[in-house]
Amino acid sequence: MTMGRAHVSTHEPVGGRYRLVEVVHRETNRVCWYADDVRSGRPCLVTQTGLPEGEPGDTARRVLSRILRTAESVGRLAPGRVATVVDAVDESGSLWTVMAWIDGVPLGRLLAEQGTFNYVRAARIGLELLDVLDAAHAEGITHGELSPGQVFVRDTGPVVVTGYGLVGATLAPRLTAPSYASPEQARDERIGPAADLWALGALLYTMVEGRPPFRERGRLEATLRGVDRLPLRSPVRAGPLGQVVLGLLRKDSRERLTRQVVRDALTRVLSEEPGAGAAAVPRPRLRGLGFAAVRYAGREWSRRTVVLGTTLAVVTLAVAVLVATQGLPGGGTSTAAPPAAPPAAT
Repeated sequence: MTMGRAHVSTHEPVGGRYRLVEVVHRETNRVCWYADDVRSGRPCLVTQTGLPEGEPGDTARRVLSRILRTAESVGRLAPGRVATVVDAVDESGSLWTVMAWIDGVPLGRLLAEQGTFNYVRAARIGLELLDVLDAAHAEGITHGELSPGQVFVRDTGPVVVTGYGLVGATLAPRLTAPSYASPEQARDERIGPAADLWALGALLYTMVEGRPPFRERGRLEATLRGVDRLPLRSPVRAGPLGQVVLGLLRKDSRERLTRQVVRDALTRVLSEEPGAGAAAVPRPRLRGLGFAAVRYAGREWSRRTVVLGTTLAVVTLAVAVLVATQGLPGGGTSTAAPPAAPPAAT
């Protein structure tokens, strides 16, 4: 099944409301944009996903409803760790998912700019992802589209996951990033939580090796066939994560590690080297002085500046009063008691 090729104009707002400003990250059949909500004047994130050709006419409506419903459900289970979906639009042959602004950078973009991560940093991100998957799987919700573009890494706080609600809404076994599909997805079989654990293993592999365990092969069908049939090359930079990665990337879903075993292993890596994985995340590079994020951040900074300026003014006035009444240390006036007079001679 092939995906439709949508032609998008960045001059016309999506849905008449969301002005596309800059591409954040690209994956197969998925593009994430920084955008400007022209009604509210606030920044947002918009993802464009192409629909497979030949889908029934009601597919878009079904997907839009599923995305909104699933994202809301998982968001309640993992507050602050799942992107808040505020709107979904069917336009120009694509699904457009509109999310509240995330102050972070897609994992895929970080890897493209920084190369590999050390295994401790990878373990920390993996553990944060596992928290979200645990919450969703406990309610019977499978992500099914997990990839580096669906994970936003923040400078402070845990990662944020996007993309809930896409899987199972169309006839395609996988809509985006097929190199992160599980073998059962590649065979177009029914999937469950084990598919997300495979994707977690693939993400850990990518973070330490700098490439996915199975590469893109141009056509969707060829990539999925490679995932299903080709042997896995063992990671060489994973360190103590090696056995975890291999245990997650088992072709037979029944043989994959359980979530608890994975959690214990990742926790052990972090406890042995707690500070080795810390790394600053670059701030999003926003182009154009008119971009809403800059204006929005500017308004927030202005408010902080007023408060800070007022506080400094009060402190300065207090110091001035103190100097006027008591003098500075080392000057002619002192509040210290004078030394006691020596006793009179007898």
